[in-house]
Amino acid sequence: MYNIVIKDPVHGSVRLNSIEAKVLDSAPMQRLRNIRQLAMANLVYPGANHTRFEHSVGTLFIAGEMCRNLGLDEDEAAQIRLAALLHDVGHVAFSHEAEVVTREILGTHEQVGQRRILKGEIADILGENFSAKKIAQLIVGKGMGQVVCSDIGADRMDYLLRDSHYTGVAYGVIDSQRICNTCALEKKRFVVGHGGLEAAESLLVGRFMMFAAVYLHHTVRIASRMLQQALSEEIGEGRISEDGLLEMDDGQLLAHLVENKSTLARDLYARRLYKRAHSVPMGELGKEALLAAKSGRLQSVLSQECGCSVLVDVPPQEAREASIRVLLGKRSVPIGEASALVRSLTHAHRARMKLIVCSEKKDVKKVGKIAEREIRRL
Repeated sequence: MYNIVIKDPVHGSVRLNSIEAKVLDSAPMQRLRNIRQLAMANLVYPGANHTRFEHSVGTLFIAGEMCRNLGLDEDEAAQIRLAALLHDVGHVAFSHEAEVVTREILGTHEQVGQRRILKGEIADILGENFSAKKIAQLIVGKGMGQVVCSDIGADRMDYLLRDSHYTGVAYGVIDSQRICNTCALEKKRFVVGHGGLEAAESLLVGRFMMFAAVYLHHTVRIASRMLQQALSEEIGEGRISEDGLLEMDDGQLLAHLVENKSTLARDLYARRLYKRAHSVPMGELGKEALLAAKSGRLQSVLSQECGCSVLVDVPPQEAREASIRVLLGKRSVPIGEASALVRSLTHAHRARMKLIVCSEKKDVKKVGKIAEREIRRL
């Protein structure tokens, strides 16, 4: 029985049952109240202070709407809703931005999340009625976990709506209700009905535009790269433990870095950000330049050549085709086959992906010239 009500600014009233409420009140979930959804984006969009906690509640809501439309039985729907609530429980402080550094020692947030679900307070709560192992599989998209984690799943729809709401960038406003009402199953594969094609297109366009305007905004990327460098140096010096990384929230981690005299962390705290000195479209980079950028060698070379601190940021992910399938008649096809608009998005996204070289403002001119020269040589 859904007898607990949370008032959400995006979805309105979100109803939870007693088990969901217990999970939400657990220490690992409460920790998400202090981990921002968009990490460093509030340095560009001051309203972007929403958290993984409220996103988790919103993802549960949308997943529940999808389960209702799919006609899933009560038991399966309950497990999917719990997976939606728990899908981000493994995030470290500063979410994806810090995970770029921490995943080599902790694993991905999905892997950390699975460990939190399988052992400890959450496992005990889930074990009263369900299999923790089954829910741990759902959070990585196995089986009906597609409802939560797919390209058109509850996670993606909530973060687009929520990020748009809090940044004030309208591109992420999508017709989530239409997608929920037209989603379907084709031999246990999650698809969208033909009547939802336009809504699915708008989701993919909205995501593309949000990447351009928010997620890959050059100042957001520079701030994120400063954080990553500070955290990498802290881990390299052995000044932070794995347990510390798993337990700290955003404020605690930044305070830890500042207390340990990280100049980059102090600059982040005061919003003294590095400036863009040079940028290059990823498609124009040669193989050697790309390898040098990804390995950190280019950053080391530029810092040495310039005689100052230089950071190199590589876009966080390569563009890929959306895996959404759309029902056309009796069979489904990849959305790219059904939509010329979607086919164009991957190309447009790749064209906008750029490598960024940044430094302190006083060094920008010098760094820009040397970076252009060195990248051409590679």
